[in-house]
Amino acid sequence: MLSGWQDKAVEEKTLKPFDPAPLLQAAAAAESAGNHPQAIQLYTALLEQIAADPAGAALDEARLAALRERGRLLNFVGEEEEALASYEHYHLEAAPGRSAIEALVLLGNQRCYMGQYQRAVETLHEALQLAEGLNYTAGRAKGYGGLGLVHVYLGRPEEALAYLTKSIALLEQLGDTVEQARMWNRIGVTHMRLGQVDKAVVALQEASALARQKAKEDSLAFELTIHVLNNLGECFQYLFDMDQALVYHYEGLAMAAGKVFYLEADLCRNIGVELCYLDRLAEGIEYLHRSLKLAHDINQYNIAMQALFSLALAEIQQGDLESGYEHGRQLKEKAEQSNARGDLADALYAQGLYYRLRGAGEVAQQLWQQALFLAHETARRMLLWQIHAELARVAANRELAGVHNRIAAEIIQQIAYPIQDKTLREKFLQATPVVAILQQLE
Repeated sequence: MLSGWQDKAVEEKTLKPFDPAPLLQAAAAAESAGNHPQAIQLYTALLEQIAADPAGAALDEARLAALRERGRLLNFVGEEEEALASYEHYHLEAAPGRSAIEALVLLGNQRCYMGQYQRAVETLHEALQLAEGLNYTAGRAKGYGGLGLVHVYLGRPEEALAYLTKSIALLEQLGDTVEQARMWNRIGVTHMRLGQVDKAVVALQEASALARQKAKEDSLAFELTIHVLNNLGECFQYLFDMDQALVYHYEGLAMAAGKVFYLEADLCRNIGVELCYLDRLAEGIEYLHRSLKLAHDINQYNIAMQALFSLALAEIQQGDLESGYEHGRQLKEKAEQSNARGDLADALYAQGLYYRLRGAGEVAQQLWQQALFLAHETARRMLLWQIHAELARVAANRELAGVHNRIAAEIIQQIAYPIQDKTLREKFLQATPVVAILQQLE
């Protein structure tokens, strides 16, 4: 298909100026169908054609649109460096004024995703300064939204909430419901970082209501709706309310399947986790394998790592110890290669389960001690209490087991305390794994 577009463009070059519309339409169609690699190819072909046959200002808008969309899609397939290069090119091409502000916001967000937090802050402040000078409200709103995102990643949730609230106030003035939904989604994620699951649910429900208003006519709103459903499900998964989590995740998967592949992969992973918790192991493991394959196909590293961890746990739970060990080994190898210390903690925890069930309690204990250090370092509280619970199982005496159970219970209380909604807090405290720890103390 791609070569056909190129041949047609060359063939018609001598007859009339290059028309970017067919390529733009084809790329948008591929994007709507969830075929991100094909859409990237088409946007790249468009940029190459414009470079080979520049026809002046008439193509400027098409070139900027292609650079912007190409950068966004490259992120979806895990090509962060190429996405950054596309946004940098977009910034260089953008005319002074509003286009430059939009480019700086995209560039700042991308640097945030790549861990370049200081540069992200500088870039977004530059965007805000330009927006203030031009009295460009949309630019200010997006600049504040970007700074909110960076502060979420920096672990400064209170500052993040302040920036995101400013952004929403401006977006309400503009009547931009899609961007409001995006900011409410970020607020929901921020509350989750604080452990305020009830507040996260309220924010995400607001995001869902706003995104759904435009989901039928706007591909970004459609995608955002799925993203919010995934996050809502994860809130209830955090509380061990797997039945409610499945409601959101099944709805999200029905929308994403065959259209938004990176969200389809993550939704399959979440559904797999929830089904395994509900002892529907065969179904759950099937979803986890589907997630892992999709994540590999579209180069989604983080989803693949989480799918490997979930598969290792599910297979060990099922009694297929060797498959569980192999997925844990793959996770450990990849985590060590990329210095992903949180993922390494997961891998060590899974391997510890394998050795405990093999009767090698001392080996399991050594692995869990290493996992404990990494879980502290990466603030993985849900994993922390589960490691202490396992260490209690293999402790040399009752006193040491009691210490580990007491620490696990304290972490559980720390998780429950920020949840002000009594119903949601009780859902967590009455979950079977949580009750098992609290009863040990009694």
